Amino acid sequence: MIGPGTTIRGNITGDEDLVVEGRIEGSLRLSRDLTVATGAVLQAEIEAANVQVSGRIQGNVTALETLVLDGDSVMVGDINTPRLHIADGARFKGRVHMDFEIAGAEKAPTRRR
Repeated sequence: MIGPGTTIRGNITGDEDLVVEGRIEGSLRLSRDLTVATGAVLQAEIEAANVQVSGRIQGNVTALETLVLDGDSVMVGDINTPRLHIADGARFKGRVHMDFEIAGAEKAPTRRR
């Protein structure tokens, strides 16, 4: 956990879940889940398995599974995720890319003209 009175500048990587209540400036790459708590501010490029946002993010976010923007969240930046939930009241400015592959799915046959 990064507490509410803590600011970290630089590149952060990890293999555990992380809860941020403070401030991060730089980049953040996790193989597990990220929770951005109410009051937290991230100015960062972010990649994590799942991202839950109640605070503020300025920067691009890649969530490999799901990104959730809670009702009080503010995000400015591009989103890349296969699943996105934006709650009523959330504020978002940016682009959304939802590229995904479904395991085991067969491609539909293409028509010939």
